[in-house]
Amino acid sequence: MPGKLKVKIVAGRHLPVMDRASDLTDAFVEVKFGNTTFKTDVYLKSLNPQWNSEWFKFEVDDEDLQDEPLQITVLDHDTYSANDAIGKVYIDIDPLLYSEAATVISGWFPIYDTIHGIRGEINVVVKVDLFNDLNRFRQSSCGVKFFCTTSIPKCYRAVIIHGFVEELVVNEDPEYQWIDRIRTPRASNEARQRLISLMSGELQRKIGLKVLEMRGNAVVGYLQCFDLEGESGLVVRAIGTACTLDKLSSPAAFLPACNSPSKEMKELEENLSTRCGFCHIPYDELNMPFPAHLTYCYNCRKQKVPDVLFTTIDLPTDATVIGKGCLIQARLCRLKKKAQAEANATAISNLLPFMEYEVHTQLMNKLKLKGMNALFGLRIQITVGENMLMGLASATGVYLAALPTPGGIQIAGKTPNDGSYEQHISHMQKKINDTIAKNKELYEINPPEISEEIIGSPIPEPRQRSRLLRSQSESSDEVTELDLSHGKKDAFVLEIDDTDAMEDVHSLLTDVPPPSGFYSCNTEIMPGINNWTSEIQMFTSVRVIRLSSLNLTNQALNKNFNDLCENLLKSLYFKLRSMIPCCLCHVNFTVSLPEDELIQVTVTAVAITFDKNQALQTTKTPVEKSLQRASTDNEELLQFPLELCSDSLHSHPFPPVKEHLESASSNSGIPAAQRATSVDYSSFADRCSSWIELIKLKAQTIRRGSIKTTVTVEKASPVGDGNFRNRSAPPCANSTVGVVKMTPLSFIPGAKITKYLGIINMFFIRETTSLREEGGVSGFLHAFIAEVFAMVRAHVAALGGNAVVSYIMKQCVFMENPNKNQAQCLINVSGDAVVFVRESDLEVVSSQQPTTNCQSSCTEGEVTT
Repeated sequence: MPGKLKVKIVAGRHLPVMDRASDLTDAFVEVKFGNTTFKTDVYLKSLNPQWNSEWFKFEVDDEDLQDEPLQITVLDHDTYSANDAIGKVYIDIDPLLYSEAATVISGWFPIYDTIHGIRGEINVVVKVDLFNDLNRFRQSSCGVKFFCTTSIPKCYRAVIIHGFVEELVVNEDPEYQWIDRIRTPRASNEARQRLISLMSGELQRKIGLKVLEMRGNAVVGYLQCFDLEGESGLVVRAIGTACTLDKLSSPAAFLPACNSPSKEMKELEENLSTRCGFCHIPYDELNMPFPAHLTYCYNCRKQKVPDVLFTTIDLPTDATVIGKGCLIQARLCRLKKKAQAEANATAISNLLPFMEYEVHTQLMNKLKLKGMNALFGLRIQITVGENMLMGLASATGVYLAALPTPGGIQIAGKTPNDGSYEQHISHMQKKINDTIAKNKELYEINPPEISEEIIGSPIPEPRQRSRLLRSQSESSDEVTELDLSHGKKDAFVLEIDDTDAMEDVHSLLTDVPPPSGFYSCNTEIMPGINNWTSEIQMFTSVRVIRLSSLNLTNQALNKNFNDLCENLLKSLYFKLRSMIPCCLCHVNFTVSLPEDELIQVTVTAVAITFDKNQALQTTKTPVEKSLQRASTDNEELLQFPLELCSDSLHSHPFPPVKEHLESASSNSGIPAAQRATSVDYSSFADRCSSWIELIKLKAQTIRRGSIKTTVTVEKASPVGDGNFRNRSAPPCANSTVGVVKMTPLSFIPGAKITKYLGIINMFFIRETTSLREEGGVSGFLHAFIAEVFAMVRAHVAALGGNAVVSYIMKQCVFMENPNKNQAQCLINVSGDAVVFVRESDLEVVSSQQPTTNCQSSCTEGEVTT
């Protein structure tokens, strides 16, 4: 399927000064696709050039359209020396190759440089004309739709689920080629960034070919990762589920319930047989592939269910849940000796089975401590470093009504009789019992009493559990020594026989419950909460710390890692305190070990508020609802005032703490009237640069030791001052782009998704040789993440979208050399670009005159960072 790619360079703005004599720039643009390059004329002495070039036309195969990104390079013309690079823009053409997607990419794109960051913007228009090609030997997969969301996309219907698809592409890393020794860091970073973009496009095309072979037309749950293998090269791999999807065109397909799980859960029929079917064991009781204690389902009393359920899926919307859910994490660290080749592989292989066992042991123990009986959204990550292995498992614990009531936790000791030791054991037993009781009260777990007078239904059998969970394996002889007659028969027994087992018990009691009004989960929807509001706020937090290698043991490492994660969650609760009642959904922890004794933890989540009194407001008219929403917009709710956290300097478990940063997105923090008159929604880079200036200023203030822990919204938010480069924003009618929402969820509360525009898959590299001057690690990382947000939003807006759903930062690799004042960071992000419409807007539009549309859209905007 040959095609024609057409590109037009319209204008640029806010370019950096490249000529120190005139404080201006002689800018021109190179447009490259494949091996063909076009150039615009040089626009002399201007920081806001107007090229208005002709249409540059590239005649290429659709295979190249999928593999190659459009590369736009902005340069400064020099007469007697080499032209100076200002920055580049990479545009993925793939979203234009879908029959249902956008027909043009048009908008302002931030000009990005791997050394200096964003350096102005450029206005580009891109079009693609495709011609039919029935060649069955073609190597392109045009027309295959890709979705990052792990569920069937809204507004689509799954006809067939074909199965799992995977692929990987390997290439040499430009960072380790011989020419890298003589080229500049900028050239090396750009070569690496371009190569990964090429590999990403090739990988997506090959996955699409496999889908076409299966007679599918879409990939759901597309996940792509890259591995830096040093001198061995670069590996980019991807997985997904091949499907055949049909577009829903009936009006019923676009009901709000399609995109609002809260309403789905309210309107489901009370059918018990469908509410517990996913809990039933699909095996014959005599032919179980694994040992499990089965009882009759507490819901339908017809099928057998296990006593505990561990799953990697989200909680089904029709499941009967008692109380609310909570985030449960198992954290584990193990030291290993430094080795290479087969010796290193052997050491890792010997540790992995024990780590997996201990992680599951922690999950089971913490689940019992919460008084719950099921885990959903289980994610287990094992990170391998030079001298340690780190395991982190996250899941959402719930109490399923269909499963048996969980027993308590009982501690049993094997040491010689000692009065003080026995007293210690009894004290810990009491502490555990009190904790279980408090958790049941906190999460409102009050299961109804089982009636024994139900005719025709078998009564669940009394359970006598003898399963034993310990921190290390033991022989069958040792198992017989345990006295199970002590205490309750259904208790979950923890045997204390060494310091490791005592450490396991202590780890149970160190998990601090969230503050009042806060809930957290790693699934998209918090079990037990249905009344979501439209107030959402996505944020990314990165913490980089360096360990001290002196006398480092497994116990100390475990405690430090556990304290690190707990303190990170506490800092999030503190910054979100004015959104109470609030739930942190889709909490995604990523742990990496980029260097020896360097630990990096990245957290991405979305905070959603819920209204306990929402049921009382359902009778209000649409006009009243719009007025109420406008009044809530006037509240200053900016939770992340771009202020660097300083709480770790005194209480952090790691003495040599590096830096800590927070970066927020999709905030509703500035009054609506002020936003409509002071914010230029057409420029994402302007807002980003204003934030970055503030970030560096605050980072330098912290490095000087003057740390402020409270800042007002007016001082913290540069958008409130209304002076972006001393420009006032145009009125609503002249604004070209609305704010692009970003969320890791597959839906937007209070809105419905009307169109999917394609996948956003972007890779960025940032390097600096002046780390201290940019505010240290915190200032550098925070500025980089803010720039990534700005570039993602610009690309989505150019496609005609107003939101990114299923957003994920798949990798964030940070490396530094503090002795040389250097640092480098690599970030890979992805998501689905969509168009959404708020349900309240539809109601207001249907009840008001069309003349008020401009004013309504102005008040709907949100200030983002």
